[in-house]
Amino acid sequence: MAVHVDASLPVHPLTVDDLEAMVRAGILGEDDRVELLDGVLVEMSPQGNGHAGAVARLNMLLAPVAAAAGLVVSPQCPLDVLSPISQPEPDLAVVPEPSWDAYAAQALLVIEVSVTSRAVDLGRKAAIYAAARIPDYWVLELADRRLVVHREPVDDRYEDVTTLTDADVVTAARLPLTVAVAELLPPRR
Repeated sequence: MAVHVDASLPVHPLTVDDLEAMVRAGILGEDDRVELLDGVLVEMSPQGNGHAGAVARLNMLLAPVAAAAGLVVSPQCPLDVLSPISQPEPDLAVVPEPSWDAYAAQALLVIEVSVTSRAVDLGRKAAIYAAARIPDYWVLELADRRLVVHREPVDDRYEDVTTLTDADVVTAARLPLTVAVAELLPPRR
């Protein structure tokens, strides 16, 4: 159920601590598809075949690169972005191995696969990831067959934003990974 709030109403933001308390109390279950963005619980769309296939493909490509660098791939898990009011759940994040009692943090690369979430992925999430100083943020747009690469975070924005097509090649900023954008996308029909 979508809820719309009048922008003139004062809103009390939820915090990461509030979210964790809601999960502990059973108000939210681990299977509820929500993430905390700017103090608001945002519903995440169900995954379709294309989205799931892209996440699986990216995970397969990233896992050996991450392992060789002493890192791990965190698929669709909460990411600590050092904000008291945001805890996004990116499709993939390459991170130092977290402890068993903490969420992953200090991501070197975050990837969102965009099917219906383009506005959020390129808007609020980009701002949240930039504020967290994540050096490399990619949005894979399946319908448009392109990859939007964000680099050089400053405050809550990225200074370098480049759009690549399926004819291009992308190299990760902080990982030994170079891959054709077409390899990240489903085959053309």
